[in-house]
Amino acid sequence: MEHQNLSLDEDEDLINKILEDIDMRYIILFLYIIRNDLFDDLNNPNLLDSYERVLILDEIYKDNVIKFWDKEFTNIAIDLGLFKNIRSLREFEQKAGDFLLKLGEETITIENKVVSVPADTLFLFITKKFKSIMRRDFNLALTKLKGVSCQKSNIIHSFLYEIGEHDYTISDDLYYILDQFGNIFQAIKIEHTIEGFFERYNEIEEKLNQHIEIFDPLLNSKPTMKKIKNAIEEDREIISYLKDEKIKLSEKFNYDKVDKNHSLFNKWYSTMNLLLKARARFHDIKKEIDILRNYYTGKNKKNTYLAFIEKVSFNEDNIVNNIQNDLIDLREKIIEINEQISNFNKKDLRLLNLDFERLLITSSEE
Repeated sequence: MEHQNLSLDEDEDLINKILEDIDMRYIILFLYIIRNDLFDDLNNPNLLDSYERVLILDEIYKDNVIKFWDKEFTNIAIDLGLFKNIRSLREFEQKAGDFLLKLGEETITIENKVVSVPADTLFLFITKKFKSIMRRDFNLALTKLKGVSCQKSNIIHSFLYEIGEHDYTISDDLYYILDQFGNIFQAIKIEHTIEGFFERYNEIEEKLNQHIEIFDPLLNSKPTMKKIKNAIEEDREIISYLKDEKIKLSEKFNYDKVDKNHSLFNKWYSTMNLLLKARARFHDIKKEIDILRNYYTGKNKKNTYLAFIEKVSFNEDNIVNNIQNDLIDLREKIIEINEQISNFNKKDLRLLNLDFERLLITSSEE
């Protein structure tokens, strides 16, 4: 019989291909988490009833949630971002009982044993954890997931269904395939933590590059950065090494006539070198983050995303402990470098650079 329904035997490669796309991956996995982890795959009538009892209230106070929802349901709802004015469980616990909780204009609904999630709500859930997702890409991914061409036959698989206007639910076929691989919620949390480190790295690297650009934009070019890295590894004076390597720096680096004991020169020179060395060390941290991301993504990825879920769920090869230990080490390194550069700001660096340029002119005149 011709292959019709989505199945693991026939469509595992297709599912993994879809999961490689972060926009489609998060849509699928968050719809799964909402159905499975939040609503227990609709197997608990009391849970569903308690959700509806809160949902029908004109105004929802913290005390209402405590009265009707159990702690696990509340924790997951807050972690997902169900309430617009609560960011974390800790914040929720600190609020008084009469604190008014705010849902979106639309929220998750359950009808005829189908969990449907408004597109706006789903997007907010995803971007609470993965801020890099753009709305345009998210909308395009929703459209693609409604009809995916099968790799084995001339049929179209629906990975999700649209209900009414812009409400979505995961297909049963896909849901039960994913359900075989273990704890998807845990896998998403681990990915979120790793991607959070990656985002933090990018923020600090951008800050470093902006600071270094004040000294000379050429110091940020890829060839020059490579030479700087070589100089540091060979324990060479950076600027001299760049000159020896025929890197054409601006005139300000011809500072032979400047008094090297002058406090202004020392401050300018030491600040520049500190920033250059911090960035070189930071690039080593990027390699460590890439190794962690390669568990599930990137050119050198070690696992398909389905395999990543399975390994995380059962801690195969001690993967969870290894990731946690590596993240602890990375956190300490990132904090150390960030503390080194946290006292610098663009305004002060520009003034320092201008003062040095004036010193350079006066030294030349003498």
